[in-house]
Amino acid sequence: MSWPESLAREIAESRCIFHLGSGLSCQSVDENGRRPLGWSVLLGELKDRILPAGHQALTQSFIEEKKFLDAAEIIRTHGRQADFNSIITEEFFSKRFIPSVSHNTIVEISPKIIVTTNYDSIIESALIDVSGNNSFHSFEYNTDGLIDAIRSPANILLKLHGCAQHTRNVILSRSDYFKLRDQYNVSFEIVTSLYKINTVLFIGCGIEDPDINLILENIRLRIGSSSPSYALVGSLSYAAKMKDSIKNQYNIELIIYDQVDENDHSNFEVMLIQLKDKVEEVKAKYGL
Repeated sequence: MSWPESLAREIAESRCIFHLGSGLSCQSVDENGRRPLGWSVLLGELKDRILPAGHQALTQSFIEEKKFLDAAEIIRTHGRQADFNSIITEEFFSKRFIPSVSHNTIVEISPKIIVTTNYDSIIESALIDVSGNNSFHSFEYNTDGLIDAIRSPANILLKLHGCAQHTRNVILSRSDYFKLRDQYNVSFEIVTSLYKINTVLFIGCGIEDPDINLILENIRLRIGSSSPSYALVGSLSYAAKMKDSIKNQYNIELIIYDQVDENDHSNFEVMLIQLKDKVEEVKAKYGL
């Protein structure tokens, strides 16, 4: 499947937000070859390590049913906060993951705004490696100055659900989201507006992932608009099976890459390289 020229032009003209999910992080490894935990494994780790025994069976059933937000709610309500903080830091900061080709390709495409719900710092490392320390402004939801940065020529990284370096305010559950939205309502209103007026390209995002669920539940994209948002997904993913429903509900068109099995993401990187080439082609064509 090829990338639409209309999307490539919106990227070239800085009218597209790149939203990066956990599937992108899973392209990376640390120095020991370990990959960041996916959602089901992370929730399972948290269940086993911080939940009292009486809450583990129900949490496990929610994980198996892919009701990840419900599992996260139990973990955040009944789990030990100090242990939660320690595990998030251990898994997403201390392991020092190396940016993948996919991360570097995204940085080379140079979208004006990158939003990530990932806790790790892999995309920051890629931005520094490719473009330098002063090439972008980084924000979390509780950081002032976002409007000024949007008006500036610099690129923006927005860590929408927090960072493993500051675990106290990490968003995992609905309760986390609504508590911090109330506390930092101006920041959340700015982000909501950005998602409504720009095209969004979701990369490495599963529709069933809790972070994406929260975005889609609480930020209505341009439903009914002739200009959709997009998501890069595998042909055997849950999202691919729900293609028509996702378009009707969220006005998101899927860009689908081929998979041999559900764990095969070899074409993920290929598709991003093709997108980079397409954006460069559009820039040359229109003198951008």
